[in-house]
Amino acid sequence: MSKRPIFIVTHSRSCSTAFERIFTTRRDILTFFHEPFGDAFYFGPEKISPAHRRWPADKIERSGRGHYTYDWVLRSILDADEDPTKRVFIKDMSYHIVPPIHSITARAPSLEARNLANSSPNPTLLPTQVVDAFQFVFLIRDPAAAIPSLYRCFIPPLSAKTEDTSLDPTELGYRELRILFDHLREKNQDAPPLLIDADDLLADPDAILRPLCAYLDISYSPSMLSWPTAEDHEFAFSLFEKYAGYHDDALNSTGLVPKVKKEDAMPCSSEEKNDEWEAKYGKEGMQVIRSAVDACRDDYGYLRSFRMRPS
Repeated sequence: MSKRPIFIVTHSRSCSTAFERIFTTRRDILTFFHEPFGDAFYFGPEKISPAHRRWPADKIERSGRGHYTYDWVLRSILDADEDPTKRVFIKDMSYHIVPPIHSITARAPSLEARNLANSSPNPTLLPTQVVDAFQFVFLIRDPAAAIPSLYRCFIPPLSAKTEDTSLDPTELGYRELRILFDHLREKNQDAPPLLIDADDLLADPDAILRPLCAYLDISYSPSMLSWPTAEDHEFAFSLFEKYAGYHDDALNSTGLVPKVKKEDAMPCSSEEKNDEWEAKYGKEGMQVIRSAVDACRDDYGYLRSFRMRPS
């Protein structure tokens, strides 16, 4: 098995936590970091997101993550990578490491000492030698499915858990995924990063996971699609509890069940989607969702053109 750290980079509500649960069945060989750079992005002294301005005043203190710098997070990952018996597995949002449009010039001062002289630039906050060490896999999902799912997290009943009531259209992640994907594709033209569309994964998990595991040098078994035991759920809860309300569906699941492929589903017009969203979330909610979906559409379409086709 390769020892190269795996980095699943994605955007909000891409089914990435369910994807992560597939690999938690291999915790015998993998060490997991669930959205680790989000701790620095949202909570630490270098925090980049403005979300804390709308949170309860004591949320950062209650989180226990107020001291997490980007370097602190990276050191935790590098320390885990020293274990010869385990391989690091990271899942995180693209905008946690590629500065989002609201903070395009953001830096992580704690990492500056790690930058090597004369190293080539990269679009992330991380040192180039660190970016080069990761084996990236990109995961995307149609924004018409992802954005409504995200919006649910900011209205009752989930907003009572997330302690947030506002969808930030600058923290969705499609733009940042495209920036990082293009950088890696240009730098590694002979071996571009793998990109998966959640629709393909959900339609035929086996057809996606077999070649993916081969790419990652991890042995694949159909048993990875099931996590029914109390131990499975306890482990998942220990990973995901820090973002209460965002992962309830994945936490309550016992496996990955194939769904209808997009190509097999009845097409739905923008007007029909708007009517569906308005019925569920009201007119204002529909307008927020529609604006965000339209803003992500071009980046999603571009990225999807590079997706791994089911074998």
